[in-house]
Parts: sequence; structure tokens; C-alpha cells
Amino acid sequence: MTDRIDPSETAEIWRGLTSMIDQGLLKPTVYEREYIGLTSVSTALQDLSNRKIWGKAVVRIERQNQKPRL
Repeated sequence: MTDRIDPSETAEIWRGLTSMIDQGLLKPTVYEREYIGLTSVSTALQDLSNRKIWGKAVVRIERQNQKPRL
């Protein structure tokens, strides 16, 4: 949530944001780069460190019918 003291103010803010999202006025930043598999974690961390992306790097782990290697 927020650090606001008045819960009704927070509710009003969220109503406004929800309306804007529903109207398509707010769109998330989506990065073209995809990090797939655990082998890409080091690249994702390097890209974060080098400020090629900001916020969070999402690493997709594909579920496959493979046995663990351990």
C-alpha cells in the first residue's frame, strides 16, 4: 500500500489508477529482453548492474519433463 494516514485517500488514489488502467492510459514498461532458464541469471544480474534494465529482471523457468541433474 502506501504510507498515507487516511485510508479513504488511498482508496481514492487506487480508484483513479484503476480507471486509468481500464482506459488504457497507463501501460507498464515491458523490456524486449527475455531471460530464460537458470543459465541466464548471471546475464540478468549483469544487465541490472550495468543499468541496461531497471526495476526487476524476470527469469522464466520453463517446465519440462526432465529429471533433476543432482
